[in-house]
Amino acid sequence: TTGFYFGHDQMIEIGAVKMKDGEVIERFDELINPGRPLDREITEVTQITDAMLQDKDTEENVTKRFKEFIKDYPLVAHNAKFDISMIEMAYHKYNLGEFTNPVIDTLELSRTMDRDYSKHSLSALVKRYGVPFDEDHHHRADYDAEGTGYIFNKMVQKLNMRDIFTLNDIKKS
Repeated sequence: TTGFYFGHDQMIEIGAVKMKDGEVIERFDELINPGRPLDREITEVTQITDAMLQDKDTEENVTKRFKEFIKDYPLVAHNAKFDISMIEMAYHKYNLGEFTNPVIDTLELSRTMDRDYSKHSLSALVKRYGVPFDEDHHHRADYDAEGTGYIFNKMVQKLNMRDIFTLNDIKKS
């Protein structure tokens, strides 16, 4: 995003992966031209530069394609509150209807199922679950989405081994 405030800032990249049986089967990754220069801090975090965005499509068009990609599938995201706020804002800005996809947040799931751990960042979770992850690519949308997908798959396996199959089962454990 161009910053950290969903009412003011906008997306500069949307990335997602579709997974089946723990493997990536389809990928969506598009950069977005925000129509203004990026702050230096955003470039430092994302490694996305103004030059990379200059010939890219608008947030509106990319969001429309993303909506087609995700259909009504449930989404999994890490620290989903931020990402979903940005998507909801784009849906609202461009009259794309209401965002209604179910969302599972691996940050909140980790806090619930791994209470003995103090760190629940994406970096901490890839280490905890043995997911290969290159910190130099962290904060790029498709790379983070893929890592999150692999983490979620391992979380589900762990829950299944504990005979936990629903949210109510987690709360009882």
